[in-house]
Order: sequence, then C-alpha cells, then structure tokens
Amino acid sequence: MRRALGRRLAAISHGRMAHWLLLRALAPAIRMRFDPLAADDLDATLELAVRDPQGRPSARYELTIADARCQVRPGAPAEPAARATIGGDDLILLAGGAVGWPELLSSGRFELTGDPFLALRFATLFRLPVVLHPL
Repeated sequence: MRRALGRRLAAISHGRMAHWLLLRALAPAIRMRFDPLAADDLDATLELAVRDPQGRPSARYELTIADARCQVRPGAPAEPAARATIGGDDLILLAGGAVGWPELLSSGRFELTGDPFLALRFATLFRLPVVLHPL
C-alpha cells in the first residue's frame, strides 16, 4: 500500500506546486528519519541537492550531523564533506520503499560525491525502508 502511494506521489511530483510542497516537507522529514544510532560519533556537514523537474537549479540543503543529531538548513553548505543529488520523484520513491538507494545509485538517478566513505554512509544515516526484490 505504502509503495503504491509512493509511486503515485512520485508521478505527480513533477508539477511546480507538488515540487514546492515536497521541498517544504523535506527538512522535517529528514529530521524524522534521521537515525542517531547510525550516526554514531559522526561529525560532518553534508549537502543534499534535490533536482528540479522543470530544469531550474536544484534546491540545496545543509545537513549538519553532530552529537547524534541532524540539523537541516536550506542552502548549500560552504564546504560539505559529501554531497547527495537526487530528483524529487526518486526521493519520494526512496522514502516510500518503492526503490532502494543502491538501485538509484547504480542507475545514475542518485549521485554521491565527496569523501567516498562518508558519501556511501549518507543514505544509511536515515531510516529508509528495505526494498526486497524477488529472485
């Protein structure tokens, strides 16, 4: 049910208003999904860039992780240790469990740059549904 809803929301997320609503809900959703246990003793500044479906510049967010907490601020950080770039529709699919981040990464729809070890840890810092594909 949740995956089907995620697919429907992703399909309509290309509209200007829907994308704006996604961006408004993003900071609280990130804080809600943040896993302090996965952060362990991490102290880093990350950037999340959400591609605009209309081709405008990506929305950028600074994620500061310290003391097992995640602060989210709009805007690009001065010197992020790692950066994740994803489309709004794929972000909805990812959060809804309709697709896993390894699949998005391998298809080029999710890009990780910067410190390679921190970049690979980026997605694991958030409680995302596990996506199992039948063999």
